[in-house]
Amino acid sequence: MDKALNYIFGFLLILTFTWKGMAEDHIRIFLAISLAGLLLLPALILNWITADGYRAALVFGTVILGLGGWVMAALVLLFFVSGSILTRERERFLRATGEEMSEKVERRSGSQVWANGFWIGLFVVVWFLTGDSLFLIAAAASVATATADTWATEIGNRKHVPTRLISDLSRVEPGTEGGVSLNGLVGAFSGALFIGISWLLLHHSLNMQTGAVIVVSGFAGCLLDSLLGALFQYRKIGRSIRFLRTISVPERANNWVNWAATGAGGFIALLMMQWI
Repeated sequence: MDKALNYIFGFLLILTFTWKGMAEDHIRIFLAISLAGLLLLPALILNWITADGYRAALVFGTVILGLGGWVMAALVLLFFVSGSILTRERERFLRATGEEMSEKVERRSGSQVWANGFWIGLFVVVWFLTGDSLFLIAAAASVATATADTWATEIGNRKHVPTRLISDLSRVEPGTEGGVSLNGLVGAFSGALFIGISWLLLHHSLNMQTGAVIVVSGFAGCLLDSLLGALFQYRKIGRSIRFLRTISVPERANNWVNWAATGAGGFIALLMMQWI
């Protein structure tokens, strides 16, 4: 699937380059390819991403910077760097306290890149083609959702922290898909707030309504991520539905849940902006 998405978004880049882009857009797209490749090399060397993850991130990064501009590229970079740092910090903390990770820390693969980045990239492409700033805000909300989910996992996924399944509030072990804790909720809101504030600062804007929409949408998308995780990963209801059986595989299930949640965060932002 990640290879197919590489081709699809690569085609969209070529299409916008030849059809819609002006001279300055062409220059930015060329710069985006070079910068994305260079900036992602340390992540590959530090084993933060796999080889296929590097290729997917290269296409994704070119779309974000080449079409979305510097602000969107900075938001995505803040998401990726903050999430990677928190993962490593949690690993160090658990080692220092003698605890073990409840799951293996894995490098980001191509499918994981697109699970979090598909809707961000699509909203950016639509914004570039239409010029409607609502889609850029939706892209930022999707980034906020992905960041909130990552921060919630890294801050809340520790032993000795009371955790309950979001669907029925039953007690579960920390790290259970669909489980929520106070620490995790604080982490989720902090991640969404981090992106909302970053958006305002990068835009040199005090439009608090837009910032609030991004924060609320990101947090809501993260809660939906937990709910979907409880239903499709913990309860495994996907196995009883024929066309959903492919997401019963843990990695695929997590990717589909992330994909749905980041999309929901963006669409919630669109609805909120229309209402405002």
